[in-house]
Amino acid sequence: MKTRIFNVPVDSIVGFAESVGANDLEAVIIGAKDDELEVSVDYEPDIQSEVILEMIEYIEEINDDAN
Repeated sequence: MKTRIFNVPVDSIVGFAESVGANDLEAVIIGAKDDELEVSVDYEPDIQSEVILEMIEYIEEINDDAN
């Protein structure tokens, strides 16, 4: 089991949470800063690495759109 930390903009947390649930991942909000939530996501690297990469790209796109 591995863990990845995501900084998710507050206004995008619902979409992020839907992705977590749709892919049977375990996630916990571990902190909050300004307009972002820090979310810890546990995953099996052999099975769910592609999903994690897609989630990373999703967050990067959101951040690019915000700038």
